[in-house]
Amino acid sequence: MRTLLAILAALLAAAGLALLYAQRSVFDEGGFAARTDAALRSDAVREAAARRIAGAAVRAKPDLVAVQPLLESAAAAVTGTPAFRSLAVAAARDVHRAAFDRDASSVTLAVTDAGILVSEAASHLSPDLAKRLPDDFDARLASVRGGFDGAALRVTERADTVRRLWPLTLLAAALLAAAAIALSRPRRAGVIRVGAALAAVAALLALATLVVPRLAATRAPPADRDAVRAIAAVWLEPLRDWSLALGLAAAVVAIAAASVVRPVSPAPLLGRAWRAAATRPARPALRAVRGVAMVALGVAVVLWPGTAVAVVAVAAGALLVLAGAAELMALAARPPAAAAAPRARRRTVLRVGAAAVVLVLGAAGAAAIASGDGPDATPPTACNGSRALCSRPLDDVAFAGTHNSMSAAGEPGWLFAAQEAGIPAQLRDGIRALLIDTHYGVQTPRGVASVLGPGSKSRAKIANQVGDTFVRTAERLRKTLGYRGGGTPAVFLCHAFCEVGATGAVAALTQVHRFLVAHPGEVLILSIEDDTSAQATAAAIHASGLDREVYRGRVTPPWPTLGEMVERNQRVLVLVENHAGGEPWMHRQDEIAQETPYRFETAAELRAPDSCRPNRGGTRGSLLLVNHWVDTSPAPRPTLAERVNAAGFLGNRLARCERERTMLPNIVAVDFYREGDLFGQVAKLNRAAAR
Repeated sequence: MRTLLAILAALLAAAGLALLYAQRSVFDEGGFAARTDAALRSDAVREAAARRIAGAAVRAKPDLVAVQPLLESAAAAVTGTPAFRSLAVAAARDVHRAAFDRDASSVTLAVTDAGILVSEAASHLSPDLAKRLPDDFDARLASVRGGFDGAALRVTERADTVRRLWPLTLLAAALLAAAAIALSRPRRAGVIRVGAALAAVAALLALATLVVPRLAATRAPPADRDAVRAIAAVWLEPLRDWSLALGLAAAVVAIAAASVVRPVSPAPLLGRAWRAAATRPARPALRAVRGVAMVALGVAVVLWPGTAVAVVAVAAGALLVLAGAAELMALAARPPAAAAAPRARRRTVLRVGAAAVVLVLGAAGAAAIASGDGPDATPPTACNGSRALCSRPLDDVAFAGTHNSMSAAGEPGWLFAAQEAGIPAQLRDGIRALLIDTHYGVQTPRGVASVLGPGSKSRAKIANQVGDTFVRTAERLRKTLGYRGGGTPAVFLCHAFCEVGATGAVAALTQVHRFLVAHPGEVLILSIEDDTSAQATAAAIHASGLDREVYRGRVTPPWPTLGEMVERNQRVLVLVENHAGGEPWMHRQDEIAQETPYRFETAAELRAPDSCRPNRGGTRGSLLLVNHWVDTSPAPRPTLAERVNAAGFLGNRLARCERERTMLPNIVAVDFYREGDLFGQVAKLNRAAAR
């Protein structure tokens, strides 16, 4: 009865440990993503992923079959990058949500946007191949559907209902262990019995984690066996470590209990075990069992020599720990001949105390092993170029921004440009807040004609903002376009009138999306002065793929840290001026952000004390937008930007606004961002905020 209780306690303890592991690494979305990230650090897994990516590209464009080896080389260069791991982790989170959907009959781990990374990598190998390569295909790395895998999926769904039972399971194990000890005479024998049972079951569980990856690999195609084995090993690694920690702790407890009577040495025990295994049994049945076991063990060693070596190494390490523990526990054993001597008693007390310290340290080590494989994915190495910013909440970070980001001298067709370079170059240079305007327009052979949609600003209001010269130029260009109505309106990024410059909204936002895919540690703020409906604005974001990176969390303090936004791949805060609509990730800017005035006709006005006063949004938002440019409509002037963006001028105004508004300037928006010291002053704000 006592032995049965000890065995049941050990089995329940192992079950509780397995449930705790599943709770942290399987049922928890973050833990699931972290295991996926860890698996991608294996060379075999990356090679298998590269083959699948190349195959997906060929399926999307069959003419590429002749260059599939070159595609695999490009994909192999991609699969080891943080950018690809970020995409895979995001895909793993999607798979996790699907796997625990009761109605799901299959799940697929498909890495969206892998084509973007492969296209960039291929451009270094063959520019011609990069042009031919599609970048809008999804690479399916794994899938679960039907058969054995489908049954496993259903078991996973059902197991989700009992994932929080691990505390009860461990409590039941503790109660059974207590009962086994209470029924034992002497109690020390019960402790030894429970410790031995726990150690044996934990050892079997640890052994299973070494064998299962090899068994799993036998079901995979030959080309994928190394990858499957590596993936299974990564997923079971925490459970192996936890089992070893439990087994070693239980063995140490058993040795401690046995050492109270006499010192215990594992060497004689191992000798007896070896002699028992090497001696031929007298009974034929036992000889048959022994022979079958020897054959099975020999076959396993031949088929899986690596696993055999790992098992031997783990066993040897465990024995060394036990031998050391036995030596330490032997110090605590009472010397029989001097038991009554006061000095001997004091020495015994000291030895017992030393042994207790060893036990406490051992338990702490076991806890450290168990807690070392938490559910968090690999943290980003840098956020917006700085490791320190990863731990800072969004409202405690300053972002370098551009006013009228799309209005750039480096982009074709733009008159009255406000920036030196287009959005892709701005992002590469370090701009992390884009202030853009959306309008309806119709593409004509000679340019884009503006279309005022329902709810648009009147031309009189637009003229009041940009000036008569701007309007007259736009009207003159409109006549040269020959536009007389009709056509299908689309969303363009324009500054008031698309005739003086326009960029397709989907094309521009796609460039932002591509940048984010290639730079997984960057967080952006997108501020949209929308003269389009909420549905049209959201549709452009969806079509560009940028909706995969939009921030979907709370927009009031406490804000998430940049590191948390990166980990969730929710790295774009979308603010709109007029129409938020029904999308949960589109937010009215005046509800989220305060701002300063934005109409300054001279540098002196920009320097004036009231240039930091509240403007749209009042004082209710938790973010602060500092508008910092001189309005010289119709044409912004780089010479003025050089002056007002200079370190002294810009730094003094930012310090004044921060002091008066008692808020960190979160968005610093300027014209001609390459003039002056925008990036230096934003970095200065972030350093000061850290202090």
